[in-house]
Amino acid sequence: MTFSDGTRSASRNDGGRPLWEGHRERLRRRLEREGWEALKPHEMVELVLNYAVPRQDLSDVARLLVDRFGSVGGVFCASREQLLAVGGVTDTLAEWIGLTGDLMRAYFDLHTHSDIRLSCCQEVRAFLQSRSGGAAGGRPLMICADFSFNLIACVELEGQGEWFSADNVRRMLTDAIDNGARYVFLVLVGDGAPPELGQAQSEGLDAIAVTLRGAGIDLLDCLLTGGGEVISLNAQGRLQAVRAESGRAALHEYYTRK
Repeated sequence: MTFSDGTRSASRNDGGRPLWEGHRERLRRRLEREGWEALKPHEMVELVLNYAVPRQDLSDVARLLVDRFGSVGGVFCASREQLLAVGGVTDTLAEWIGLTGDLMRAYFDLHTHSDIRLSCCQEVRAFLQSRSGGAAGGRPLMICADFSFNLIACVELEGQGEWFSADNVRRMLTDAIDNGARYVFLVLVGDGAPPELGQAQSEGLDAIAVTLRGAGIDLLDCLLTGGGEVISLNAQGRLQAVRAESGRAALHEYYTRK
């Protein structure tokens, strides 16, 4: 079996011994020594699954899960039915993944003190219109929300160049991770009227969505604001590529239709 990262499945070494023997301990030691950043997405998932099923190679299952749902966050947000459709996922594993995902969301809820919810484009529009002058100084704004769509932070994108420049994309990813974001909204501010997006800007938006998705963060919307008007590109059906590749089409439908 070949995975999306180009590696192949292998259950035994040349001596006939299971490859997972000692593998789990090496993963745990690497985590303790170098931190989560040193692990690949499937290794993070594998470490969590190891506590549910003792003495079994779960590397292939972890890889299949990440391939199917696109990220670590996507795995732990998947439904039981979706999980069971992945080869090698048992009832025990599906239950463990579901409980872990619930725990993650509960943790973020406990550490979120905002009473502002951003679960649909109407709520995001209302929040932006409540801000005096929108994004300060006309700078693009990244809004971060947690698993329960509670507002976490509003980050102004700084630096020179276009809002979709490599420096800004890296800054967005870093700030989103640092704030514990699960969902992100990008706000672009025009001078007296909402700005227009050309082909380069649209491609930049797709690149931002792909970058965030790699960290388990969904770009739910890009909003254009100016002159007191707020336009949701998601609601207008102009984020089809972002929606199609997110693996969570139902979430985007919920966001636009709620």
